[in-house]
Amino acid sequence: MASEEHLKLIKQGIDIWNAWREKNPEINPDLSQADLRGAKLQKIDLGNSNLKGCKLQFSNFTGANLEGANLTQAKLQETCLQSARMKNCNLSGAGMLETNLQYTDLENANLEGAQFNEDTLLNQTNLKGAILTSATGLTSTQLRQTFTDKQTRLPDYLEEEMDDDFLLQF
Repeated sequence: MASEEHLKLIKQGIDIWNAWREKNPEINPDLSQADLRGAKLQKIDLGNSNLKGCKLQFSNFTGANLEGANLTQAKLQETCLQSARMKNCNLSGAGMLETNLQYTDLENANLEGAQFNEDTLLNQTNLKGAILTSATGLTSTQLRQTFTDKQTRLPDYLEEEMDDDFLLQF
């Protein structure tokens, strides 16, 4: 359950929140299960925060720092995470239908079992080292718009599709 103190702080606005984070870098905020639907949180510092099970639909996190955050089972439908820093995030089981992840850094993120769809935007998204096993709704077309490497672990259905695309080039 979310800390009442942390909820009060975030509701006071990004400037107050970021100033508090700067003064208290040793604190890992707990906003688990919070309802922040529709929040305007551009450039907010939520690095290493517990956002497990948060309702974040329709929110704007453009340019936010979410590195190392726990977003397990978070609801991110139609959320803008464009250009967010999300290295080492845990997004396992997160709902990411129609989410904007363009230019987002998801290097080494855990996206196991996350739910995507054809309207999830992945243009120029960094998925190097990301774990996408058992993720649903991704297409090879979306994946071709991202940056991946040998450590990126794709869902079985996508690995097969990508292998078929490779063979078609010959």
